[in-house]
Amino acid sequence: MICIGVDAGGSSTTVALSKDGTFVRETTAGAANATTSGIDTAAGVIVAGVRSAAEGEEPAAIYIAAAGSGRKSTTHALRERIATAFPRAKVVVADDTVIALRAAVPEGDGAVLIAGTGSVAYAVHGEREHRAGGLGYLAGDEGSAFWIGMQAAKLYGRVLDGRANRDETTDLVSRALHAPDRDAFIAALYDAPLQPAAIASIAPSIIAFAGKGNRASTKIVQQAAQELGDLIKAALKAVDLIEASPTVAFAGGLLRENSLLSFLLETRLIGDVPGIAIVKAADGPARAALRLAERLG
Repeated sequence: MICIGVDAGGSSTTVALSKDGTFVRETTAGAANATTSGIDTAAGVIVAGVRSAAEGEEPAAIYIAAAGSGRKSTTHALRERIATAFPRAKVVVADDTVIALRAAVPEGDGAVLIAGTGSVAYAVHGEREHRAGGLGYLAGDEGSAFWIGMQAAKLYGRVLDGRANRDETTDLVSRALHAPDRDAFIAALYDAPLQPAAIASIAPSIIAFAGKGNRASTKIVQQAAQELGDLIKAALKAVDLIEASPTVAFAGGLLRENSLLSFLLETRLIGDVPGIAIVKAADGPARAALRLAERLG
């Protein structure tokens, strides 16, 4: 029996496959955020990724953790398209926050903070649950890779105006956007639909520069840590967990590895949330989704 778990994100998609309960392989595909890419595009990427991982075999169960699926209408539409492509499979599409939480906290109360291309926090306390953030790059995603990249881009705009000094942070933006001058910078941002993943790709270097002491990057990372801390605290407060020594999972590409960002964030949360236990998932979201797919089968 072939079971498949999918972590469909704003920058990339990971597909994990097992056969008769034994893990076989993990593959990657492109970005598949239904909100930013569109439902049809996201579904197409997921379907192609599943087919590639399955290598011609027919899956019995597919469980998809989908970024950008916070709305029920989006989740339903995405599931409908994927189920059509795999009519013999049991198909579940779920918001990626639930999977991220259960990858680190399998049962019971807890919360998760996801910082990848976008940002979102999700908390569960008994029958109560609350989602904070996840509003997308136009209205939210504070502290995310996109947000960090855009802060650097805005700083580069100030350099082009003569209002800030050029340094390795702004030189990085110039290279990443292929924008050596003002006209090219404006064209990169406005001549074609903005690609959140392209802006988000700047963030890891900004975090690395901050770790080396670059002042401009450090300021951006400090602000990102504050925004992410506010996000998870809002979710904890909403379900009355903030005074209950909560377990909080860190997830998403920005929090996967130790960095100045994760250090500043942890330091702030330990000071602000009594008894907090910060954990990271032993497995990634795709593996957590795979475990849930195996239960479906």
